[in-house]
Amino acid sequence: MPGHMKTSRRRGTIGALFAVAGIFLGAQVSHAAENQCGTRGEDIVRAAYPAAEKTSDHEFMAEGATITLPQSDYIGLHPHAVVCRIWPARPELMLVAVPLMKEQLDDRNEGALDLLVLDSRTLHVTHRLRLDDAMSDDAIRIRSVAFDTARYRLAPDKMAFGLRLSLEGSSRANPFEEVTLRLYAIEGDRLVPVLDRIVVRQNAGEWDTMCSGEFEKTTRTLSMDSRTHKGAADIVVTENVLYTVSKVENGDQCRQYETSRDPAKIRLTYDGSQYVVPGALKGLK
Repeated sequence: MPGHMKTSRRRGTIGALFAVAGIFLGAQVSHAAENQCGTRGEDIVRAAYPAAEKTSDHEFMAEGATITLPQSDYIGLHPHAVVCRIWPARPELMLVAVPLMKEQLDDRNEGALDLLVLDSRTLHVTHRLRLDDAMSDDAIRIRSVAFDTARYRLAPDKMAFGLRLSLEGSSRANPFEEVTLRLYAIEGDRLVPVLDRIVVRQNAGEWDTMCSGEFEKTTRTLSMDSRTHKGAADIVVTENVLYTVSKVENGDQCRQYETSRDPAKIRLTYDGSQYVVPGALKGLK
């Protein structure tokens, strides 16, 4: 474990393990966010894909891929369903993520993701960008797609919005969960990526499925700074890391030890086209 840390210790029986497991279960719950497609999902698909063929109450075929309409007001329940959100910074626009699934199997998926910007009143598509293979996965599965509409003001006349992909591993002995963030901005008639794949949350660990194990939880928050480079505000990333060790002591007690690292600050600067993200901060997707 790294040095210069603050340490706390919690004691308990095997029940203390549920607190460790909760690191991962709680993260799944937080994936859910309001989906604002409402009753307009079908109209949105028809506006964006005029040649799409409706194959069931909730599915279309377009360009050889399956498009699934949302069946709930909340995302996270179906990772391959269309997601919509009104952009608060520009409420005349609606942000839409459309998974285009070529293959959906128990052990893997294959698909792209279309990012669309629509006129929120007429549903006319004003901008679009295709992310090839963004919905392809295997052992590490995509669990949700969500928009992040925090105020990412890059310049006085330029805002960005975020896209978060939540990933989850299938191993009980080696639990893994990761949320990555990308930022996009409108430049004229184009929708362009301005920040690629920074991990904003990661939980990982290894344990014997009974008690003994080690876990690491990393969270990162982004804030816009007053300093600028190449015409765009710097982004300051605040990183917090929590280490947890569980082990059996005194015969049958499962004890949990937590060690937190002092917060770190990482500055991301714009190079004229994108923010430069260090390799150590990039995720799987």
